[in-house]
Amino acid sequence: IGHVEPSYVIRRFLDAQRIHNLTRYLQALHEQGKATSDHTTLLLNCYTKLKDTDKLDLFIKGGQNHFDVDTAIHVCRQAGYHDHALYLAARHGKHKLQLSILVHDLQVYDEALKFIATLKFDHAVEEMKEHGPKLIDRLPADTTQLLMELCTDYVPRVDSPPKQKPSTKEENKPTD
Repeated sequence: IGHVEPSYVIRRFLDAQRIHNLTRYLQALHEQGKATSDHTTLLLNCYTKLKDTDKLDLFIKGGQNHFDVDTAIHVCRQAGYHDHALYLAARHGKHKLQLSILVHDLQVYDEALKFIATLKFDHAVEEMKEHGPKLIDRLPADTTQLLMELCTDYVPRVDSPPKQKPSTKEENKPTD
């Protein structure tokens, strides 16, 4: 690292038999802060292909901020690791992505509604415009109640739902 272009090394490790070497190299790039969003995508894809939830957890929860968060969320969602994507979105204040994951990926409409109720008025209205039709379909009474609050004397609730954290590897593996 630092002497040879990363693309040269990556090309050498791209076959399936060297995925562990590629993973180690990409981890080192991230640790040294030399990784791009493409390197993050490739590393997360390696973890998901290897079904190495422990390393994925460590990478995401490890406190390193040597990666592009939006890229990590996108890759986790694509690979079916929705709890990991939700954790990242919540941890980094990506409220739109957090709601999208709750509604579209995890389909936990009650949690989405609770989360919207904690947002400032303008954000809550914006999110209800976007997700309201699906929420009214799934939870008509609760959604109607929140809409009535928004139209009268809305005050954001302070009891925000707990931020999701990646669950154990058995619970979190996508099914084939």
